[in-house]
Amino acid sequence: MEYTSRKQWGATPPKKPFSRLRPSRVVGVVLHHSGVKNGPTGHDAARAFEAYHLSKRWAGIAYNWMVTESGEVLEGRGAGAVSAATKGWNSRTESVMYTGWGSGIVPEAALHSLKRVIEDVQDRYLDSLWVKPHKNLGTTSCPGSFLINWLSEGMPSGTESSFDWAVVDMAHFKRRSFNDRYLEEIRKAPLSRRRRSRGEIVRVVQVRLKERGHDPGVADGVAGPLFEAAVKSFQSACGWLKPDGVVDTRTFHALFIQ
Repeated sequence: MEYTSRKQWGATPPKKPFSRLRPSRVVGVVLHHSGVKNGPTGHDAARAFEAYHLSKRWAGIAYNWMVTESGEVLEGRGAGAVSAATKGWNSRTESVMYTGWGSGIVPEAALHSLKRVIEDVQDRYLDSLWVKPHKNLGTTSCPGSFLINWLSEGMPSGTESSFDWAVVDMAHFKRRSFNDRYLEEIRKAPLSRRRRSRGEIVRVVQVRLKERGHDPGVADGVAGPLFEAAVKSFQSACGWLKPDGVVDTRTFHALFIQ
């Protein structure tokens, strides 16, 4: 795998070598993001994150690998090193970090490189590792809704994905035309398991349910049992919606607009 070395991006040499993972203990790969909207990019991002981590008296930047918005792969602590990115799991995982904001649309070049890095890590451990978002292992929203759903879809490329990722950009839902289009569809045919609803609008709702903390499973565009359960959970949490598992205009409005 080609990557930009620590020296090339200007990393601070560690005072002593990074601790090494015991291969027999390694069980997975964890995906992270910067957690910063409109933050620094490229090598500047790596240096900024490293400076923060060094200020915490860590040995160096927390991640094994980083991927920039342009798809450049940067060496963090590198292959086989103990990271400092996932509390409780650092001695059992390698960490991969997207230097941008993982809740917005991630460029295809970055997705391609993230997948390549993750697969390279898996190859080194003979394909025996799981891949999880940081959120699954701690109290955090990292690596953001876009990347969480991308992982749940199996890390598809733009040509493989059945999902139009542009629709999850919440900026769209601030535009009246998008709200009106979806609301009109739901007004005509509310979304439900009983109706066997499917398509783009179901995927949109699945993604939004995950963002609101109610997991409908993979964003596959099919209103199945998990979709129904997640809708009921959201409706119950609202307190003023009937928990029937049906996305009508009131439930849609509560999900996206309130």
